[in-house]
Formats: sequence, C-alpha cells, structure tokens
Amino acid sequence: MTSQTHRNVTIHELECLLHRDRSALLLRQPFTAGLAMRLAIVVVNGSEDSARTDPRITTAATDGRTLYFDAAFTAGLDARTRQFVLCHEVWHCVMGHLRRRFGRDHQRWNRAIDYEVNAICGDLLGFVPETALHNEEWNHLSAEDIYALLKKNNEPKALSLLGTFDQHLPLDPLVAQQWREMLVQSMKTSAHAGSLPGSLRRRLKAAITRSIPWQQLLARFVQTQASGEREWYPPSRRHIHRGLYLPRQRIKFIELTIAIDTSGSCAQDFGKFLAQLNYLLNSYQRYEITVLQCDTRIVNVATYTPERPLNANNFEFSGFGGTRFQPVFDYVQHHPTAALIYFTDGYACDPVNNADVPVLWVLTSDGMEEMDSGESIRMN
Repeated sequence: MTSQTHRNVTIHELECLLHRDRSALLLRQPFTAGLAMRLAIVVVNGSEDSARTDPRITTAATDGRTLYFDAAFTAGLDARTRQFVLCHEVWHCVMGHLRRRFGRDHQRWNRAIDYEVNAICGDLLGFVPETALHNEEWNHLSAEDIYALLKKNNEPKALSLLGTFDQHLPLDPLVAQQWREMLVQSMKTSAHAGSLPGSLRRRLKAAITRSIPWQQLLARFVQTQASGEREWYPPSRRHIHRGLYLPRQRIKFIELTIAIDTSGSCAQDFGKFLAQLNYLLNSYQRYEITVLQCDTRIVNVATYTPERPLNANNFEFSGFGGTRFQPVFDYVQHHPTAALIYFTDGYACDPVNNADVPVLWVLTSDGMEEMDSGESIRMN
C-alpha cells in the first residue's frame, strides 16, 4: 500500500474518492462494481466528525449492507489499492465467507478467507498489494482447503492479524440470503458475468450452492429427471429437523443410475448419502434405480424398485480399492439411463469423460470442490 503525502483529508473528500474509485472499477471489472453499487460507502473515525466514530473499524469492513472505511487508513492508500480493498470487501459478500466458518477457529478462518479473496481480486485486477495475504500456490483453493493447510502447518495464532487489512463483521442471516438471491439473479441476467474467468465463475457457482443444503440440491436434481410434473415445491417441513429434504409432490415414475465410489476414502459419508437417497425414493409412486458399486472396476450391480426397495440400514458395500470413473461411464453408454448420480470424493486415477446424460456429482465433505463436467454438490 502506497502512502499519499500527509495532509488533513475530510470524511467527505475520502467518500468522494471512494465513489470515484468505484466508478473507475466499472470500466475494469463491471460485474464486481455492479455489486459494489448495492453497498453504501461510509467513512468513519475522522477527526472533524465525532458522530461518525465506529470503534469496530480500524481499516475497512462490510456488513453486507455498507462498506465501512477508517479515515486514517483510507487516506494512506493510493487509488489502485483503494480499488483493491473495494473489490476485497465485495467478494467477501459474494463468497459467503462469514457464514461458512461454522466451528472453525475464528482467527485462522479470517486468514483463510483473506487468502482466497485476495487471490480472486488479484485475478480480476492484475495485482495484489505487497502487504496482503497471498500465496500463488493457493490461488485456486477454497477457503476451507486453505484453512486445512494453515492448520496442518500449525501456523501460530499470533500471526492471525498480520497481512490483513479489513475486519470481518457478522453478516445478518437475512442479508446473507439476499446476497445469495442477488447473485443467482446476476449470474442469469448480467451481461458482465460472462466476462469473469471460467475458474472464477465455477467458484461463484459453488459459493451460491454452498448456502443451499446438499440434500435439497440432490432432491431438485432427482425431481427434474422424473416423468410427469416437474415444478419444484418446498421440501416437507416434517423432515427438515432430521436433515432430510423431501419433495412435497409425489411424481409418477423416476428412473436413474446411481454410482457409488466404494474406495476407502468415501466410507465416512456412505450412510448419509444412502439415507437421503432412500427417503427420496419413498417420495415416488414408482421408481427403478440401478446402483453400481465401483472402485477401480464395477464390483456390484443391483436394481431397486418399490417391490424390491433399497434398505440403507442393511446395505452391503463391496470394493474398498482405488478409484476409476471410466467403468461407470462405459456402463452408462451401454445401458441407457435418464440420468447418472455419482457419489464420490472426486479423486481418481483417470480423467472424467463427458456423458450423453445429465450427471450429478455428490462429493464427500472432504472431497473436491467441484468436478469439471456435469453438476456438482458437496456434502456438508
């Protein structure tokens, strides 16, 4: 960050600077600037206005409604770095960072999300301030993956605030939901969304879907493949407290192929996936589900119907070797199906080939963030 010549700068002058920076950002990154336009800009802690004092803010921050800037901090930045900070705050909201922490250590999570968002802003603006947290080897990692690396490296917590230039304020759940809805709409209607790098569009898609329970995303995919009426209805509230998201409408018939990666790395999430699948099937009057168990080869094929139902409690797994995807796609090519759902951690010794049918990857909680083809949801 480059300091300007020191002089007294008023709050009004700083806010005018930030508004000009946001307008300039429209020419460089219109998608980001368009989202920034939805946030008010407020400079606080200026010496001339004691009513605009906020002890929470020592650098910059956002609560999803307002962009806050400390007067002294902002006065010490050049125009390029101010634009970077604007971009940084907006992408914290976009990525839903503050609702993704769950039980993780607060300080380490703050560093992880700054690493992720600085990589994104660097990709968009072409530079990262020297003092910002940045590691080029982590540029395409999620905050969750970076957090795991920080924890593995046993980074001292005393370093937790070094290299950060913003505070992370709590985000009201209603505001978080409004951001998700706004992003969904922007991705559909904004002409500028297509100008984002492909890797960033995938990150953005993942950020949107993270806020929807994986069970609900699975139910939506299954329902769109059913014959008969396909309109989505909210899940039955009777089962949500059990972590089960069931379509409220009973569709006439569903036919699917389910592939289960039975390598040892997926074992911890077998039960959750099968339980949700079992409850989904019970929402349909008729169904025919072919379940393939596969590690490096297909080790078991079974068909389930209402007359021969899937019993998640007594399901016997086979395999527990490595992982290859190709045997499943070869099977689907020779045994036509309406759609394929593949439960896996995403790691295999062969590449993923495109299929001629809709594919949904249900990725384990510690698996890959997203697959290169088809749709992806991650268990959490």
